[in-house]
Amino acid sequence: MSDAGSMIVFGNWRLRHAEPSPEAARRLRIQRVATRSGARAAQADCRGAHVLVAHCVDAAWQPAPDTAAPVPSHNIDPDWVPLAHVDIDGGLMHIRHLVDRADRHVAHFIAPPVPVSPFAPPQLYERLWQAFQANHLQTSNYECYYAVHAAPEELHVVIDATAPLDVLALGDAWLDALEADAASHFVAQIGEELQHGSHDNVLCRVLPHIEGRRGWANAALFSRKRRATVLEPLAEFSAVLRRDDSAPWTEQRHPDQPYGAAVEVDLAQHFDLPLRPVARWRHARASSGCESLETGNLFSVGFSCAQAAGPVFHCAIGYLRTRGDGSAALVAQEQAALRDKVLQFLRRQGLDARPDAGGIAHLYERIAEGSTRP
Repeated sequence: MSDAGSMIVFGNWRLRHAEPSPEAARRLRIQRVATRSGARAAQADCRGAHVLVAHCVDAAWQPAPDTAAPVPSHNIDPDWVPLAHVDIDGGLMHIRHLVDRADRHVAHFIAPPVPVSPFAPPQLYERLWQAFQANHLQTSNYECYYAVHAAPEELHVVIDATAPLDVLALGDAWLDALEADAASHFVAQIGEELQHGSHDNVLCRVLPHIEGRRGWANAALFSRKRRATVLEPLAEFSAVLRRDDSAPWTEQRHPDQPYGAAVEVDLAQHFDLPLRPVARWRHARASSGCESLETGNLFSVGFSCAQAAGPVFHCAIGYLRTRGDGSAALVAQEQAALRDKVLQFLRRQGLDARPDAGGIAHLYERIAEGSTRP
């Protein structure tokens, strides 16, 4: 997956945006940079000094001598920004990926949806200009390249810990493990490396009633909405319900719901269900984005501590979206593979971890059981 011999093209930022460049900026530098790549995307940390392969000025290709010293490079540089991941095969150059986003610590590239046919190396500047022009929506506004191909449930992992866990430290360790595994096509999604949240919750059990639905309702006392006033109370109301013990669970989530002094009453009225409060609990979560370089599937990996009477630890792996085309079957396959990778990581941390088919309903049950113990 990781190729130390990959070639990255550096040049002026104007080329990426297909803007007219002054003559002095119409030059490119090709260097060998260790790159993690797949069919759909690639990542490279371009910081440091790297071997120079060639210079390209307009249509002049100038190979570097073998004695040339490594040239310092950066992920972000207005004159020498990373532009493309390329290789040369049979004397022809292939543009494998175009830069999509560059951050301080890494550059991200995507396979151009409008592919570029192989060409002679002296044509590199012109072909790059044409490639960015043809793919400008995907490379300059990367959110335009997203599609959603499935709506699978999150996959859950139970974590049994004998000592308290710092979920933020666990999330950091997960990112370190992703970076260290150069053979894996899963990488941290650039721009979504680690997010931390902590908020109060009110968990209620659904009481027996004439319609027969059973399960749980929860009010998560937070909102991502811009509030009209800083004191406006908003919550995410959710419910996990089923008809009987043999029926599958169904989950509903309704964000940005206003609530008053008795949130349990607002929750019951919202879902039109008889509820009994069972626990007030605190949810701390460290969540990071994870990307498959092979398929462009994007997932979230969230390590959580549910603190009521005692802590309950778990991890949830959810599908977000895909860069480009895909399928529900491929999403399910990779989501399961990522869950297995998380399990291996947790066990390497010395933790007792196992898949949890009960999902969010089982989590609520564990919180309720811990809150009712003497």
